[in-house]
Amino acid sequence: MSGTVYELQDKQRLAVDPQGSVWLSASAGTGKTQVLSARVLRLLLEPGADPAQVLCLTFTKAGAAEMAVRVNAVLARWVRLKSTDLARELGYLGAPIDPATQARARSLFARVLDCPGGGLRIDTIHAFAQYLLAAFPGEAGILPGSRPMEERERDLLSREVLSDLLAEGDAHVTGAIAEMSKRKGPDAVRGWLMRCAPHMDLWEGPGSWQPPMAPRVHRLLGIPADADEAWVAEACSDDEFPTAALRGCLAATREWSAKTGQKAADFIEGWLAEDPEARLLRIDGFLDTLLKKDGSPRKMGGAEKADPSFPDNQQRIAEAIGAVREREALVDLAAFLAPQLEAGRAFSLAWQEAKEREGLVDFDDLIARAATLLSDSTMADWIRYKLDRSFDHILVDEAQDTNEAQWNIVKALTDDYFDGSGAQGDAIRTIFAVGDYKQAIFGFQGTSPENFREARDYFDAKISGAAEAAGSIRGGPRIRPLEKYGLGRSYRTNQEVLGFVDRAIDAVGFGGFGLDTPAEPHTGSGEPGVVGLWQVVRVAEDEDEEDEHEGWLARHDRLLADRIAQQVAAWLDPAGEGFTLSKGARRRATAGDVMILVQKRRELASLIVARLYRHGVPVAGVDRLRLGNPLAVKDLMAALRFAAQPLDDLTLASLLVSPLVGWSQEELLAHGYRAKGKRLWEHLRESDDPFVAGTVASLREILRRADYDSPQQLLHWMLIGPMDGRRRLVARLGREANDPVDELLNAANAYASAHTASLQGFIRWFDAGDGELKREAGEGGDQVRVMTVHGSKGLEAPIVILADAAIRPDGAGDLVLREDLPGTETHREIPLPSLGKDEKVGPVAQADEAEAAKAMQEHWRLLYVALTRAQEALFITGSLGPRDARNGPHEDSWYARLKPLFGEEEGLADDIWGARWEIGERAQSVSARTEKVAGLEPDLPAWATTPIGPEPRPPRPLAPSGLGEVEGSDPPLPPGQASEAARRGTLIHALLERLPQVAPEERSERARAWLVRQAPDLGEAECEEMLDRAIEVLTHPGFAAVFGPEALAEVPLAATVEGQVVMGSADRLLVTPDKVTVVDFKTARRPPQSLDAIPDSTMKQMAAYVAALEIIYAGRKVEAAILYTQTPQLFALPAARLAAYKSAFAETQESFALPPVE
Repeated sequence: MSGTVYELQDKQRLAVDPQGSVWLSASAGTGKTQVLSARVLRLLLEPGADPAQVLCLTFTKAGAAEMAVRVNAVLARWVRLKSTDLARELGYLGAPIDPATQARARSLFARVLDCPGGGLRIDTIHAFAQYLLAAFPGEAGILPGSRPMEERERDLLSREVLSDLLAEGDAHVTGAIAEMSKRKGPDAVRGWLMRCAPHMDLWEGPGSWQPPMAPRVHRLLGIPADADEAWVAEACSDDEFPTAALRGCLAATREWSAKTGQKAADFIEGWLAEDPEARLLRIDGFLDTLLKKDGSPRKMGGAEKADPSFPDNQQRIAEAIGAVREREALVDLAAFLAPQLEAGRAFSLAWQEAKEREGLVDFDDLIARAATLLSDSTMADWIRYKLDRSFDHILVDEAQDTNEAQWNIVKALTDDYFDGSGAQGDAIRTIFAVGDYKQAIFGFQGTSPENFREARDYFDAKISGAAEAAGSIRGGPRIRPLEKYGLGRSYRTNQEVLGFVDRAIDAVGFGGFGLDTPAEPHTGSGEPGVVGLWQVVRVAEDEDEEDEHEGWLARHDRLLADRIAQQVAAWLDPAGEGFTLSKGARRRATAGDVMILVQKRRELASLIVARLYRHGVPVAGVDRLRLGNPLAVKDLMAALRFAAQPLDDLTLASLLVSPLVGWSQEELLAHGYRAKGKRLWEHLRESDDPFVAGTVASLREILRRADYDSPQQLLHWMLIGPMDGRRRLVARLGREANDPVDELLNAANAYASAHTASLQGFIRWFDAGDGELKREAGEGGDQVRVMTVHGSKGLEAPIVILADAAIRPDGAGDLVLREDLPGTETHREIPLPSLGKDEKVGPVAQADEAEAAKAMQEHWRLLYVALTRAQEALFITGSLGPRDARNGPHEDSWYARLKPLFGEEEGLADDIWGARWEIGERAQSVSARTEKVAGLEPDLPAWATTPIGPEPRPPRPLAPSGLGEVEGSDPPLPPGQASEAARRGTLIHALLERLPQVAPEERSERARAWLVRQAPDLGEAECEEMLDRAIEVLTHPGFAAVFGPEALAEVPLAATVEGQVVMGSADRLLVTPDKVTVVDFKTARRPPQSLDAIPDSTMKQMAAYVAALEIIYAGRKVEAAILYTQTPQLFALPAARLAAYKSAFAETQESFALPPVE
């Protein structure tokens, strides 16, 4: 990311030409990101280019950030680069190097910063869609301020919508949900309904699906609208069933004198004598006579001798029975699908309403609504006008991962590029897309090579048509055709590994990858490289499992993880040969050079991390995991659950044996055994054992804090407080525990930001969703990275291990059926719920077969991505459980397809794997660097390892105005007189605050005007009386200076008096070199008539002020007075009188300690 510009080679240079549109197919490691960045720079360097007119769309946020950093770093360097160096870098890009171009290059950084938004528009497709919808919410049909929902919000809202739907009690909906739950389990219900939710075009608008849906379902399945059991029975009638073939079978079996033949003949005679309905009821009899249980013809030698055509007749009967069974299955399927789709529609409409109510959109909404917004040509023109910005150049990164809906956005943005007014004038408008057919691995998002290919053909036809039309017009614009280039030279991987990749592609066949033409051969560097195959780990059914404690994981996976960890540890062992890397300077491999890939996010990945940690190998942890899965999170949640419900025995037992408390299983058994019916918490509290008492004290502290602390505060205290939870968790579970712990704290903060703090509420919120922890690709440091192949997309490593190459490929995923819309060439996709094998008949069977073929193609494309992550060395292995150990890896597993490429020879003996096969050669070993001792930790000072003690609880600050109770009038004034007195006091108080700032000669006039404005209902005499009283106070001989220009008003005070913090605000304060005078105003309704009548609470307050001022102005005399504004009356407070109250107010007011509650 240093902003270095590298010289473009061959087709790379052609692809960045800004004068035309380019479709670039770039194999792995061929520098496509560099090419994309270079093309952006070339576009910006063009005369008259506007940086605001360039839009770059990427697949991931990381890709967008990387692109922005690359381009900005280059532009920043160019500002002050020497002319010779700048000319050289411009030449690397194929740009002119004349002074004008250099001047534009130096100004680009500032021009880019001046773009709307402060930079180039480099976004993910989702971020761009969100930007559009936020700018035009009304046009998009969403509420202003709507935002994308988080995954947990999605889970919680979907549960709420489902709950409300069930509460409505619609019999059809609840019946369908009950049937789905009975068939597939309760978890499948929400999954199915959420699959229906994105298909709003199916439930609303012209031609939408409305209840009752049975006729539409029948038409979709290709069966009559009134198909029922009678329709099934028709397949058994003489008109449709091959009765001639059946009579031939009857004659042949009757001639066969054996019991089997006679039994078959008797059944056939009886079956033919029945009507179609009865025949249907007895159709299973064929499976005991002419056919096997699986419906295939039964071998019947005697009948064949009697009639050589008997096998052919049997086959026709088998096909007819299969047709009857298919009709049965289709009728049953239709009866199941219709209510499921009706329930899906009801949920989808409620889901849409709930999102609008909450101001949320999901990612499907972003894409669909943005595409709709831009596809309306009138609306698109209006949007461009409002934005005051159109994009003349659009670049699409990872184009093979862009699905059909996302391509619709790109097509809408470029709709007028090559025809109409958009193609007129001198402005050049281009589209640039870069991707790789072989790396389309996100099929669950709708990606496939077909999307990439279809988009290429669309733009090719669009540009070719525009070029042809322009050529027929004299003086028309010159439009270059779409240039299609391919990059095959890898700057990442050596030729040894890439040669193996080419042979793997040939072994599978280019069609197996979904390609329509053979892939171009790869070209790599000439450094030494090696591809290895390690013998697969096998476990037979009867093998002993002693010494293994992770019984919930398959033994073969445990053995595999341990061997991988042993292998990596051997490479990193300074005393061993190590593994030498030759790219650049020869060196020994370190932990950060190793990447371990798995096909699926299974327990194997976490197990590999654990075994690497056990063998002392630095490891970064898996790239992605469910937040609720890590043991560290489970332990902390157990503590929270205990705090919410201490009588839950299982939760308490889990907490006791967790690292947070640290009991062993033996200690739990010894101290937790109790009489039947006795709660564990009650039992522990009654124990006299000192060990148990110490634990109970810690647990009681959790319970006490749970009543006062928010969930995140309680977690924070458990982690870094006296429990020292984080250190304990990391000590037992390894450094990889830090990430999920931090993510749990983030989750608690996220909950607090949107919900009222509640421990039980947080637990319910946490359990409702599956928060996912994702580690960014570059966060590993010098540590082994363990991740899925999908997560490794865009990454690389010198050494790559494919850990689970022997697993079976996946079958078809979610199925849809296409419904052709009458009068159009478009179609709708109808989602289908998960179906059993016997339910996949007719069109569903065809769709399943097509999806299975697509899944197999993606299986091989995933292999290509995995193989091409390696720079210098690639190793392949796997494991087989008892079911597969006997027959070996599945024929379509990676391991089975790649093993023949290593030849037929026996493998080399290996201490870890038993045998291994290798292609290529390893680089010559280099000695370990003795000056660097791996893993050496510095000695930490004691304070760094000492748990933080309890937080000090300082005394509460004393507010003088809050001392004592507020006294009312005694005796109470009548209601009317009390309000008048209060109002009078308030007005005089305000005059005393304002008049000191007014010159003496102007006070009377200004005060009268103010009273008229504030109290127009008061009589002139009453106003004059209040004015006289106020001026009388201001001119009091003893306190005239306090109300003079040198005095201060509303002065905040703070001091510590005998350990007590005193804080308050004085109404008037006069500070002179030898004396401090403080006056406080009181608006009591019935002021005291003498000094002795002043309440004790007021005296305490003034004593506090005096004591604080004596600390603040040490050595000066402090005098105090009280002004009752209602009368008004001014009382000077003698120092001797105040002294008696100073000792009374200073009694420490401590913060309340946490009570001993449970």
